[in-house]
Amino acid sequence: MKKKVKIIIGIFILAAVSFLYGHIAKTHNIYDSETDPDSYQNTGILTTLGARQEFTCKEEYLDGVRIKCSVHGEEVQGADTVITYELKDLETGEIAAVGEVDGGDVENNKFQDFRFDRVENSEGKRYEISLYSNQTFGEDHSDGIGFYYENETREDAPVIVAENEVKEIKSGTLVMKTITDRFDLETCVVFFVFALYVILFMRFLYKLFK
Repeated sequence: MKKKVKIIIGIFILAAVSFLYGHIAKTHNIYDSETDPDSYQNTGILTTLGARQEFTCKEEYLDGVRIKCSVHGEEVQGADTVITYELKDLETGEIAAVGEVDGGDVENNKFQDFRFDRVENSEGKRYEISLYSNQTFGEDHSDGIGFYYENETREDAPVIVAENEVKEIKSGTLVMKTITDRFDLETCVVFFVFALYVILFMRFLYKLFK
């Protein structure tokens, strides 16, 4: 009887841990994740001219976006670089959210989160994220922050406009994901099954070599 109680308690604890683990930052790719990263292009250094990307939200609410960034030069780190951004609802034309990120927090060739206050009732809606940098560095403006994008324009994310002091880009898709903080059943179940498998396997080995 005690053994059964221990098993039930163990399963309950494992289920609780799996439930907590299942609360994640759920992402949806705007770009094609199957594209070879070596083929990504770079917008160049972001300036006050900025970059804009349209997309359709697939979740009931939206907590931010995640974009693969590039850091050009060494003067960005530790400097007063700020990336400001705003989310526009393309159906109403209203600004749904705003935010900013310290440029010193951006890592080269890594995804950076651009978070904002939660936007509700966003599923199926069209949005445009606009991002701007307050400054560039170096005598020739060779230091600053940029984004990666793929040349192909996606049907559900048809527009990227990125401008810097050298070039203007009007086709392609930012290497970007949407972020929604929520419970994900698939993650919860996978963790539960994997953890249960490990526990049973360890018990099997213990009995085998006991």
